[in-house]
Amino acid sequence: MSRAYRIQVRETLKRVFRTGDAVATDLELLEILPKEEMAALLKEELQGRGFSDEEGKLQRTQGNIIIKVDPATAQVTVEAECEEEVTLSSEQVGNAYDDAGPNAKETREKLRETAKEDLIEQAERQKSQLQSQTTDQLETELQGLREELDQVVNRVTAEALKRKAAQLGNIKELSEDEETGSMTIVVEL
Repeated sequence: MSRAYRIQVRETLKRVFRTGDAVATDLELLEILPKEEMAALLKEELQGRGFSDEEGKLQRTQGNIIIKVDPATAQVTVEAECEEEVTLSSEQVGNAYDDAGPNAKETREKLRETAKEDLIEQAERQKSQLQSQTTDQLETELQGLREELDQVVNRVTAEALKRKAAQLGNIKELSEDEETGSMTIVVEL
């Protein structure tokens, strides 16, 4: 009479997943002054908002979000990077007709392969989930950043208009409404 032996195999996988996402856009700066002066105004405004100069580009890090602005081209790049260490395990159970013979060895190998395939699937799901979280975090950050970059463009444009008006003649009157962003400049030529 034959007996069936229960065979159990456990495989573990430890990995570090790194995911990232990025988006790039251009700031819509009007060319009121020469390009170099507009770039200098943009740089000055961004440095006032916590950006630091990194090899000619301005950069600010907020958690795992990196914001880079090239003042010369007014291009903005926002990158999000996430890293997560995971330990996954898979346990497979099967039956064999002997506990140490060829049937048991074959069963263990099949169970080990099944466990490895299961770990690969788990790892892919985990990495996909982390990628999704990274993208969601980037999108959330972009919403607040758009508002801030619009303010930067408005401040740079206002300062450029003031300088241009001063180049044209004597400024007689200057009024700004911070709330609406409107500005009136009266210049005497």
